[in-house]
Amino acid sequence: MLVATKLLARKKFIDTGKQFNLIAALWIQFMVHEWVDHVEDFGHQKLRTSKDGKLKISGDGLIIVNEDGTVLSGEVRNAWAGLSALQALLKEYPKLEDQELYRRARLVTYGLLGKKIRDRFGHSGVTLLSGTVGSRKPVDHGVPYSLTEGFVSVYRMHPLLPYTLLLRNINGAPGPNKSPPLAKDLIGTKGSNNMLKIGFTKLMVSMGHQVCGALELWNYPMWLRNLISQNVDSTDRPNPIDLHSLESNFILYRDRERNVARYNDFRRALLLFPFSKWEDLTDDKEAELDILVGLTVEKKIKGFAISETAVIIFLPMATRRLEADRFFISDFNEEVYTKKGLESLKDVLNRHYPKMSSKWINSTSAFSVWDASPEPNNLIPLYLRLPN
Repeated sequence: MLVATKLLARKKFIDTGKQFNLIAALWIQFMVHEWVDHVEDFGHQKLRTSKDGKLKISGDGLIIVNEDGTVLSGEVRNAWAGLSALQALLKEYPKLEDQELYRRARLVTYGLLGKKIRDRFGHSGVTLLSGTVGSRKPVDHGVPYSLTEGFVSVYRMHPLLPYTLLLRNINGAPGPNKSPPLAKDLIGTKGSNNMLKIGFTKLMVSMGHQVCGALELWNYPMWLRNLISQNVDSTDRPNPIDLHSLESNFILYRDRERNVARYNDFRRALLLFPFSKWEDLTDDKEAELDILVGLTVEKKIKGFAISETAVIIFLPMATRRLEADRFFISDFNEEVYTKKGLESLKDVLNRHYPKMSSKWINSTSAFSVWDASPEPNNLIPLYLRLPN
């Protein structure tokens, strides 16, 4: 456990270059709840206007908060400014009856997340070859869908978080920032209040231009060692938690109790070659390397921000998630989603904020750093391309 703590603690921020921005990091957190139960956008009835299926939104386009700064929608515990900004994106829908529109809006949000997963992992070739979304009927392989313990172990990505958010001047030409607030000041009720001061457009533009952290050794954000967590009602708890120690100690014990294999056995089960240079890290036995450390040790495949082991876990889980749900299979059509709903899946940012998109987004993907050059069109999936 001492090895895990020493090998994870951030010494100097390591980023992903132009590949991923901070919006990509918050999207990963957004997926935790929203793809399952829509809690991020539609978790509270009190925010509904009861007209046109809409939610109450502030003048700046953000989700409304209480006077004390607690948010009124979504997963309110440990919320942060970036997550709240993403919740506010889905606020405009076609004119149907209120309840019908409300339900369809939830469904469109649900489908958007599924499409993002399909498009993201489609680069690996799996979706291109299998055509999961839009298939004729769901497939459950004889077992009800559920997340595996292996997936839960891999889905830990706190190194993506930076130490500061570099704010941009959105009234001038694109250029360097001048005032970086600490990331810890964007969490909880304090974060909600700061978010309102910053404003939606400035917040999104800033996150779009800032690179996220890389999933590497010595890159775990140390400000998470003194994190104020929230209760169910989003009020602060009296005692801070050391998330770094919790993740590198308690959660590793949890993995073992639930029979999650250690790193090399984990790779063998996926038909991958085991890690063979353990002596470069420690004198302990190679077989005792835990997943949390092993995933950060791995050399990344060219073009990928996550390890090969994580990719191999994500592919079947994402495919399994899509093919088990009729709303991604037989019911992925205009009759269920509405024509407008399917169109809105293409580019939410561009639809809601066309001026911001045209001025600031130069990259091919909203998840890449926005001032990056557009990627050339390549029909060959990334996972199948030959290295240069």
